[in-house]
Amino acid sequence: YLKTTVECVLNQTYSDIELILINDGSTDNSGKLCDELASLDNRIRVIHKPNGGVASARNRGLDEARGEYIGWVDSDDIISPYMFEILHNVIEKYDADIVQCSHVRDYEKMQKEYPNELTGLEVLDNIEALKRMYRSHYTNSLSLVTKMYRRCIFDGLRFIEGTAFEDDEVVPQLVERSKKTVFFEIPLYCYVKRENSIITAPKQKNIMALTNHLEARMLRFQKLDSELYDLGLRHFFHYLKIKMSEKQFLSTPVQKQAVDFLKKYYSGFWNISNKYDKISLLLVRMGLYKFVAKYGFEPVQHFISKLKR
Repeated sequence: YLKTTVECVLNQTYSDIELILINDGSTDNSGKLCDELASLDNRIRVIHKPNGGVASARNRGLDEARGEYIGWVDSDDIISPYMFEILHNVIEKYDADIVQCSHVRDYEKMQKEYPNELTGLEVLDNIEALKRMYRSHYTNSLSLVTKMYRRCIFDGLRFIEGTAFEDDEVVPQLVERSKKTVFFEIPLYCYVKRENSIITAPKQKNIMALTNHLEARMLRFQKLDSELYDLGLRHFFHYLKIKMSEKQFLSTPVQKQAVDFLKKYYSGFWNISNKYDKISLLLVRMGLYKFVAKYGFEPVQHFISKLKR
Protein backbone atom coordinates (compact mmCIF):
# COMPACT_ATOMS: atom_id res chain seq x y z
CA TYR A 1 0.00 0.00 0.00
CA LEU A 2 2.86 2.38 0.79
CA LYS A 3 3.86 3.35 -2.76
CA THR A 4 0.26 4.25 -3.68
CA THR A 5 -0.16 6.32 -0.53
CA VAL A 6 3.10 8.20 -1.06
CA GLU A 7 2.16 8.97 -4.66
CA CYS A 8 -1.17 10.40 -3.46
CA VAL A 9 0.71 12.86 -1.25
CA LEU A 10 3.36 13.79 -3.81
CA ASN A 11 0.67 14.42 -6.46
CA GLN A 12 -1.16 16.97 -4.32
CA THR A 13 -2.04 20.22 -6.07
CA TYR A 14 -0.55 21.94 -3.00
CA SER A 15 3.11 21.07 -3.51
CA ASP A 16 4.95 23.05 -0.81
CA ILE A 17 5.16 20.09 1.57
CA GLU A 18 7.65 17.85 3.28
CA LEU A 19 6.68 14.19 3.42
CA ILE A 20 8.15 12.43 6.44
CA LEU A 21 8.15 8.63 6.34
CA ILE A 22 8.75 6.94 9.69
CA ASN A 23 10.10 3.41 9.36
CA ASP A 24 9.31 2.12 12.84
CA GLY A 25 11.64 -0.87 12.92
CA SER A 26 9.83 -2.77 10.15
CA THR A 27 10.93 -6.36 9.55
CA ASP A 28 9.99 -6.53 5.86
CA ASN A 29 11.22 -4.39 2.95
CA SER A 30 9.32 -1.25 4.00
CA GLY A 31 12.48 0.60 5.02
CA LYS A 32 14.16 -0.13 1.70
CA LEU A 33 11.03 0.96 -0.17
CA CYS A 34 10.98 4.25 1.78
CA ASP A 35 14.59 4.96 0.75
CA GLU A 36 13.80 4.15 -2.88
CA LEU A 37 10.84 6.53 -2.86
CA ALA A 38 12.95 9.28 -1.23
CA SER A 39 15.50 9.01 -4.03
CA LEU A 40 12.76 10.02 -6.50
CA ASP A 41 11.58 13.23 -4.78
CA ASN A 42 13.57 15.57 -2.54
CA ARG A 43 10.44 16.46 -0.55
CA ILE A 44 10.59 13.04 1.12
CA ARG A 45 12.56 12.52 4.32
CA VAL A 46 12.91 9.01 5.75
CA ILE A 47 13.46 8.36 9.45
CA HIS A 48 14.62 4.86 10.42
CA LYS A 49 14.12 4.05 14.11
CA PRO A 50 13.86 0.99 16.36
CA ASN A 51 10.31 -0.33 16.71
CA GLY A 52 8.41 1.62 19.34
CA GLY A 53 4.80 1.44 18.16
CA VAL A 54 2.45 3.86 16.43
CA ALA A 55 2.56 6.53 19.15
CA SER A 56 6.38 6.49 19.18
CA ALA A 57 6.47 6.86 15.38
CA ARG A 58 4.01 9.76 15.46
CA ASN A 59 6.02 11.53 18.16
CA ARG A 60 9.20 11.21 16.11
CA GLY A 61 7.39 12.68 13.12
CA LEU A 62 6.28 15.66 15.19
CA ASP A 63 9.83 16.20 16.45
CA GLU A 64 11.15 16.15 12.87
CA ALA A 65 8.46 18.28 11.20
CA ARG A 66 9.48 21.76 10.04
CA GLY A 67 6.29 23.01 8.39
CA GLU A 68 3.82 25.54 9.77
CA TYR A 69 1.04 22.98 9.51
CA ILE A 70 0.82 19.25 10.23
CA GLY A 71 -1.21 16.64 8.33
CA TRP A 72 -1.30 12.88 8.81
CA VAL A 73 -1.89 10.11 6.29
CA ASP A 74 -1.81 6.46 7.34
CA SER A 75 0.47 4.38 5.15
CA ASP A 76 -2.31 2.33 3.57
CA ASP A 77 -4.87 5.05 2.83
CA ILE A 78 -5.66 7.20 -0.21
CA ILE A 79 -6.33 10.94 -0.37
CA SER A 80 -7.87 13.29 -2.95
CA PRO A 81 -5.30 15.24 -5.01
CA TYR A 82 -6.91 18.46 -3.73
CA MET A 83 -7.01 17.54 -0.05
CA PHE A 84 -4.10 19.59 1.30
CA GLU A 85 -4.79 22.55 -1.00
CA ILE A 86 -8.36 22.77 0.28
CA LEU A 87 -7.41 22.22 3.93
CA HIS A 88 -4.66 24.84 3.66
CA ASN A 89 -6.96 27.39 2.02
CA VAL A 90 -9.61 26.90 4.69
CA ILE A 91 -7.25 27.05 7.68
CA GLU A 92 -5.72 30.28 6.30
CA LYS A 93 -9.05 31.88 5.35
CA TYR A 94 -10.58 31.38 8.79
CA ASP A 95 -7.34 31.76 10.76
CA ALA A 96 -8.15 28.42 12.38
CA ASP A 97 -6.00 25.99 14.36
CA ILE A 98 -7.67 22.84 12.96
CA VAL A 99 -9.66 22.12 9.81
CA GLN A 100 -11.41 18.80 9.12
CA CYS A 101 -12.93 17.26 6.00
CA SER A 102 -14.88 13.98 5.95
CA HIS A 103 -13.82 10.47 4.89
CA VAL A 104 -15.16 7.44 3.06
CA ARG A 105 -14.26 3.76 2.97
CA ASP A 106 -15.11 3.34 -0.71
CA TYR A 107 -12.58 4.94 -3.08
CA GLU A 108 -15.27 5.50 -5.72
CA LYS A 109 -17.10 7.81 -3.32
CA MET A 110 -14.10 10.02 -2.57
CA GLN A 111 -14.16 13.57 -3.96
CA LYS A 112 -11.75 13.58 -6.90
CA GLU A 113 -12.61 16.94 -8.50
CA TYR A 114 -12.15 20.38 -6.98
CA PRO A 115 -15.48 21.17 -5.23
CA ASN A 116 -17.50 24.23 -6.17
CA GLU A 117 -18.42 24.90 -2.54
CA LEU A 118 -17.66 23.58 0.93
CA THR A 119 -20.82 21.82 2.06
CA GLY A 120 -21.68 21.57 5.74
CA LEU A 121 -19.21 24.31 6.71
CA GLU A 122 -19.03 25.11 10.45
CA VAL A 123 -16.60 27.40 12.26
CA LEU A 124 -16.61 26.65 15.99
CA ASP A 125 -14.76 27.49 19.18
CA ASN A 126 -13.18 24.71 21.23
CA ILE A 127 -16.21 23.81 23.38
CA GLU A 128 -18.69 23.79 20.51
CA ALA A 129 -16.24 21.82 18.36
CA LEU A 130 -15.93 19.16 21.08
CA LYS A 131 -19.72 18.95 21.33
CA ARG A 132 -19.94 18.48 17.58
CA MET A 133 -17.54 15.55 17.80
CA TYR A 134 -20.05 13.71 19.97
CA ARG A 135 -23.12 14.63 17.98
CA SER A 136 -22.02 13.58 14.51
CA HIS A 137 -19.29 11.63 12.69
CA TYR A 138 -17.70 10.69 15.99
CA THR A 139 -15.11 8.27 14.54
CA ASN A 140 -14.02 10.75 11.88
CA SER A 141 -13.64 13.53 14.44
CA LEU A 142 -11.42 11.50 16.78
CA SER A 143 -9.05 10.37 14.05
CA LEU A 144 -5.82 12.25 13.40
CA VAL A 145 -6.29 11.94 9.65
CA THR A 146 -8.79 14.05 7.63
CA LYS A 147 -7.36 17.16 9.32
CA MET A 148 -4.76 19.89 9.09
CA TYR A 149 -3.35 21.35 12.30
CA ARG A 150 -1.41 24.48 13.11
CA ARG A 151 1.82 22.93 14.37
CA CYS A 152 2.04 25.12 17.49
CA ILE A 153 -0.99 23.44 19.11
CA PHE A 154 1.15 20.30 19.48
CA ASP A 155 3.61 22.22 21.67
CA GLY A 156 4.11 20.30 24.93
CA LEU A 157 1.68 17.56 23.82
CA ARG A 158 2.74 14.13 22.60
CA PHE A 159 1.13 10.71 22.13
CA ILE A 160 1.20 8.21 24.97
CA GLU A 161 3.67 5.54 23.91
CA GLY A 162 3.07 1.85 24.42
CA THR A 163 -0.65 1.80 23.58
CA ALA A 164 -2.81 1.79 20.46
CA PHE A 165 -5.71 4.21 19.80
CA GLU A 166 -3.21 6.95 20.63
CA ASP A 167 -5.12 9.53 18.57
CA ASP A 168 -8.31 8.96 20.56
CA GLU A 169 -6.60 10.55 23.56
CA VAL A 170 -4.72 13.37 21.82
CA VAL A 171 -7.21 14.72 19.26
CA PRO A 172 -9.76 15.93 21.87
CA GLN A 173 -6.93 17.72 23.68
CA LEU A 174 -5.90 19.41 20.44
CA VAL A 175 -9.50 20.55 19.90
CA GLU A 176 -9.56 21.85 23.49
CA ARG A 177 -6.49 23.93 22.64
CA SER A 178 -7.89 25.16 19.33
CA LYS A 179 -9.32 28.68 19.38
CA LYS A 180 -11.13 27.94 16.13
CA THR A 181 -11.90 24.62 14.41
CA VAL A 182 -13.48 24.40 10.95
CA PHE A 183 -15.50 21.40 9.73
CA PHE A 184 -16.85 20.69 6.27
CA GLU A 185 -18.50 17.63 4.73
CA ILE A 186 -16.50 16.80 1.62
CA PRO A 187 -14.89 13.33 1.55
CA LEU A 188 -11.25 13.99 0.65
CA TYR A 189 -9.83 10.99 2.52
CA CYS A 190 -10.35 7.28 1.81
CA TYR A 191 -9.79 5.05 4.81
CA VAL A 192 -8.74 1.56 3.73
CA LYS A 193 -9.90 -1.10 6.17
CA ARG A 194 -7.66 -4.18 6.23
CA GLU A 195 -8.02 -7.47 8.07
CA ASN A 196 -5.71 -7.88 11.08
CA SER A 197 -5.03 -4.17 11.39
CA ILE A 198 -4.92 -2.57 14.85
CA ILE A 199 -8.54 -1.45 14.46
CA THR A 200 -9.94 -4.74 13.14
CA ALA A 201 -7.96 -7.02 15.48
CA PRO A 202 -7.52 -5.08 18.74
CA LYS A 203 -5.58 -6.53 21.66
CA GLN A 204 -7.12 -6.57 25.12
CA LYS A 205 -4.48 -4.22 26.54
CA ASN A 206 -5.24 -1.71 23.77
CA ILE A 207 -8.98 -1.83 24.45
CA MET A 208 -8.32 -1.30 28.16
CA ALA A 209 -6.06 1.65 27.38
CA LEU A 210 -8.79 3.17 25.22
CA THR A 211 -11.28 2.75 28.07
CA ASN A 212 -8.93 4.67 30.37
CA HIS A 213 -8.61 7.39 27.70
CA LEU A 214 -12.40 7.76 27.60
CA GLU A 215 -12.62 8.07 31.37
CA ALA A 216 -9.88 10.71 31.48
CA ARG A 217 -11.54 12.68 28.69
CA MET A 218 -14.94 12.55 30.38
CA LEU A 219 -13.43 13.89 33.61
CA ARG A 220 -11.70 16.74 31.74
CA PHE A 221 -15.01 17.63 30.12
CA GLN A 222 -16.60 17.82 33.57
CA LYS A 223 -14.38 20.84 34.26
CA LEU A 224 -15.09 22.51 30.92
CA ASP A 225 -18.84 22.51 30.30
CA SER A 226 -21.88 20.73 31.77
CA GLU A 227 -23.46 19.85 28.40
CA LEU A 228 -20.13 18.54 27.11
CA TYR A 229 -19.73 16.43 30.23
CA ASP A 230 -23.20 14.99 29.71
CA LEU A 231 -22.29 14.03 26.12
CA GLY A 232 -19.05 12.45 27.33
CA LEU A 233 -20.87 10.56 30.08
CA ARG A 234 -23.44 9.19 27.63
CA HIS A 235 -20.75 8.09 25.20
CA PHE A 236 -18.74 6.40 27.95
CA PHE A 237 -21.85 4.56 29.19
CA HIS A 238 -22.70 3.35 25.68
CA TYR A 239 -19.11 2.19 25.15
CA LEU A 240 -18.97 0.30 28.46
CA LYS A 241 -22.23 -1.51 27.73
CA ILE A 242 -20.77 -2.77 24.47
CA LYS A 243 -17.41 -3.82 25.92
CA MET A 244 -19.06 -5.63 28.81
CA SER A 245 -21.19 -7.69 26.42
CA GLU A 246 -18.96 -8.35 23.39
CA LYS A 247 -18.46 -12.09 22.96
CA GLN A 248 -14.72 -11.81 22.40
CA PHE A 249 -14.29 -10.11 25.77
CA LEU A 250 -16.56 -12.22 27.98
CA SER A 251 -14.75 -13.40 31.14
CA THR A 252 -11.67 -11.32 30.28
CA PRO A 253 -9.99 -8.33 31.95
CA VAL A 254 -11.76 -6.09 29.38
CA GLN A 255 -15.15 -7.16 30.71
CA LYS A 256 -14.03 -6.80 34.32
CA GLN A 257 -12.74 -3.29 33.64
CA ALA A 258 -16.06 -2.32 32.02
CA VAL A 259 -18.00 -3.69 34.98
CA ASP A 260 -15.77 -1.83 37.43
CA PHE A 261 -16.39 1.44 35.60
CA LEU A 262 -20.14 0.82 35.47
CA LYS A 263 -20.07 0.46 39.24
CA LYS A 264 -17.71 3.42 39.76
CA TYR A 265 -19.95 5.85 37.86
CA TYR A 266 -23.19 4.14 38.79
CA SER A 267 -25.00 7.27 39.97
CA GLY A 268 -24.05 9.31 36.89
CA PHE A 269 -25.12 6.53 34.51
CA TRP A 270 -28.32 6.04 36.49
CA ASN A 271 -29.31 9.66 35.92
CA ILE A 272 -29.01 9.37 32.12
CA SER A 273 -30.48 5.86 31.75
CA ASN A 274 -33.87 4.74 30.52
CA LYS A 275 -35.90 2.39 32.73
CA TYR A 276 -34.50 -0.74 31.08
CA ASP A 277 -30.88 0.33 31.45
CA LYS A 278 -31.57 1.20 35.09
CA ILE A 279 -32.62 -2.41 35.73
CA SER A 280 -29.48 -3.68 33.99
CA LEU A 281 -27.31 -1.26 35.96
CA LEU A 282 -28.88 -2.48 39.19
CA LEU A 283 -28.19 -6.10 38.22
CA VAL A 284 -24.57 -5.26 37.43
CA ARG A 285 -24.22 -3.57 40.78
CA MET A 286 -25.60 -6.72 42.44
CA GLY A 287 -22.90 -8.81 40.74
CA LEU A 288 -25.14 -10.33 38.05
CA TYR A 289 -23.18 -8.80 35.18
CA LYS A 290 -22.73 -12.13 33.36
CA PHE A 291 -26.50 -12.49 33.13
CA VAL A 292 -26.78 -8.92 31.81
CA ALA A 293 -23.90 -9.42 29.36
CA LYS A 294 -25.54 -12.55 27.97
CA TYR A 295 -28.30 -10.41 26.47
CA GLY A 296 -26.17 -7.43 25.40
CA PHE A 297 -27.14 -5.30 28.41
CA GLU A 298 -30.78 -5.82 27.45
CA PRO A 299 -32.18 -8.74 29.49
CA VAL A 300 -35.46 -6.94 30.15
CA GLN A 301 -36.03 -6.16 26.47
CA HIS A 302 -35.11 -9.77 25.64
CA PHE A 303 -37.73 -11.23 27.94
CA ILE A 304 -40.41 -8.74 26.89
CA SER A 305 -39.76 -9.68 23.26
CA LYS A 306 -39.93 -13.36 24.19
CA LEU A 307 -43.26 -12.90 25.99
CA LYS A 308 -44.70 -11.06 22.99
CA ARG A 309 -43.67 -13.87 20.68
